[in-house]
Amino acid sequence: MRPINYSFQTGYFIGSLPTGCRYCILGAKIVVFITGLCDDNCWYCPISRSKYGRDVIFVDEVRVKNIEEDIVLEAYRINAKGAGITGGDPILVLDRTCNVIRTLKSEFGDNFHIHLYTSGRYVDKHVIENLESSGLDEIRFHLYDKSLVDRIEIALDSAIEVGVEVPFIPLEHYVEYLKQLILLLDDMGVKFININEFEVSESNIDQVILHGLTPSGLSISNIKEKAIDFLEWASKNTRNISIHYCTVEFKDNVQFRRRILRKSVNTMGLYEAVTRDGTLISIEVLGDKDIVSGLKESIVEYNGKHYLIPTEVACLLGRGVKAIVREYYPDREEILNERQIMY
Repeated sequence: MRPINYSFQTGYFIGSLPTGCRYCILGAKIVVFITGLCDDNCWYCPISRSKYGRDVIFVDEVRVKNIEEDIVLEAYRINAKGAGITGGDPILVLDRTCNVIRTLKSEFGDNFHIHLYTSGRYVDKHVIENLESSGLDEIRFHLYDKSLVDRIEIALDSAIEVGVEVPFIPLEHYVEYLKQLILLLDDMGVKFININEFEVSESNIDQVILHGLTPSGLSISNIKEKAIDFLEWASKNTRNISIHYCTVEFKDNVQFRRRILRKSVNTMGLYEAVTRDGTLISIEVLGDKDIVSGLKESIVEYNGKHYLIPTEVACLLGRGVKAIVREYYPDREEILNERQIMY
């Protein structure tokens, strides 16, 4: 029986964590959504309706206008050590995908770790050769059907690290499929399988209910217990393949939070402070010129507005100065919280 490891920082895993996951845990990877095009029509796909089926590009949820400039700049903003390329299916825009890989490798060096997700539907020897020559480090196949296993065999003949990534769906027939798949992958010499806790979104919630599942928060009711049962089975029946169960909680509270934190620390202005959640806070001072001039040493002017340097907040106390405190994500216009305060 192989041990099942767990921590809040990693989720559950048997064996060792995939290389790409280690960087994600640190929040050190940008996420490049290279296209929304996909021909697989998986009923459980959580991709938003604004992206699915559309040839759009995002990096860390920000729309990309210039591929080379915007993606490279985002990598600098979070001090990235790698990138994950996802979709849709990146193979449907192979030239674009390879261009992004080459651009990132050229800018940041060979140690900049890049992994890619694909269903494998359009993978052949030509595709793998192109990805390998571009510098791809790791490929993750989303195997919704065992008939696509032969695509993995093609990748195993390359220098690219090969794994599988699928959701955990707590339906009896699917769990049985997953068991048979893992045994097959273990025999093939596939290095790892990453199993994601089922993610409920507005785009798949109707299908979730139609399949007899009960949504609970961002996932499915009682999914944790069934996932642990599955991992216990895997610990007794697998030999070498590493198995990582990635929870929704981990993605939201660790991975996303750390990536935002890295970005805030690297991009914050003199007038901003970083919260524990990685968001930014600013304090806009309101009032006439006399009020602003009286705080001259503690004020920064930006875009025609006057902001208090966060470490100088004590200078406002008891002075009857009005201010607006705002909380927001770095590089986004959306305001998470806004309140007016009288100091």
